[in-house]
Amino acid sequence: MTLRVCFSVLALTAALSLGSANLASAADAPVAVVNGVPIAARLMDLTVQANLARGQKDSPELRDALKQEFIARELLTQEAKKRGLDKLPATQDALLGLTQNLMIELVLKDEFTQNPITEAELKAEYERQVKLLKSGGDPQEYQVAVIVQQSEADARSIQGAIKSGQSFEQLAKTKSIDPSKDNGGDLGWRLPDQITPAISNVVVNLSPGTVAAAPIQVGPFWNVVKLVGKRAFQVPSFEASTNQLQAAVSQTRRMALLKKLSASATVK
Repeated sequence: MTLRVCFSVLALTAALSLGSANLASAADAPVAVVNGVPIAARLMDLTVQANLARGQKDSPELRDALKQEFIARELLTQEAKKRGLDKLPATQDALLGLTQNLMIELVLKDEFTQNPITEAELKAEYERQVKLLKSGGDPQEYQVAVIVQQSEADARSIQGAIKSGQSFEQLAKTKSIDPSKDNGGDLGWRLPDQITPAISNVVVNLSPGTVAAAPIQVGPFWNVVKLVGKRAFQVPSFEASTNQLQAAVSQTRRMALLKKLSASATVK
């Protein structure tokens, strides 16, 4: 029977998130040396931890399987470099997207580690939503899904594939460079002011199940946007809405950080 192991960038990211002191003190001796290139032992520890978090058990068999996978990946990586594939513009673009996603995740994690979300913030957001509900209007919340691409041309290509009948969710999983791809691009239910303005201005005019007529630019990226659903906004109890409030406050914090950075940046 083949031993199943989890070996992915997401798995390594999850392992990094554990923040274990034991990982930081891992032995320096490499797991293997492939054509003179050492494979650091800490990578083995990180990947083992990621597998443990997914229900695997640490064992010599697991570590051997991971070692063989590390060696195989290094051999294939070296071969790709020999062929000059790492120099291709498409490769550089893909690596840039991956690097940016990781850096964004790390800086946001650091931001929330230094300034954890407080219960007061959650209650303030809850009261804001309750006030909105009781304001006499008919507020709506929207379930939005996105497929994020590096260029407008790529986004339009995705849009064409959707029009030809391909699944939005499947394309999001295979083509999107946004972390939401793991959920088929689904960002969940949000109020308009919890969505990036460029996108919210479009989705409020869409019918559920439809895709925006053209890709939407947000910063350097292009978004293919689908309105999955729409419903009257209702606020559950504070206790029942903790996860949603966490997400809302996180998004507000993210927007505030981006606004602060934009104000001090030089953009031409």
